[in-house]
Amino acid sequence: MAVLTNGSREQQHQKLTRTGLAGRVGPMFTVEDVGAAKPDQAAFLAACARLDLPPSSVLSVGDRHDLDVLPARAAGLRAVHLDRRDEGPHDEPHRIRSLADLRL
Repeated sequence: MAVLTNGSREQQHQKLTRTGLAGRVGPMFTVEDVGAAKPDQAAFLAACARLDLPPSSVLSVGDRHDLDVLPARAAGLRAVHLDRRDEGPHDEPHRIRSLADLRL
């Protein structure tokens, strides 16, 4: 599991600690690491390249449908919307309310 973020490394470490995921995820890619920011498809493609994985083999989970899910799919990744606040879009077929709902 890796993290692709538009935020700073420090912000993400704080989020991972709050969610109990600190120490349980692999590499973290920031804008500086990949040379692009979400929603640019290049950010997703660069992260895949850094992981040496084809986009079609990567599952992206994001809490912003517009910044995370749609551009990930456009880049060829599979994507799930983590919609904790039930904000939708409600017709999104791959939507979960909690990371615990994720079935791998």
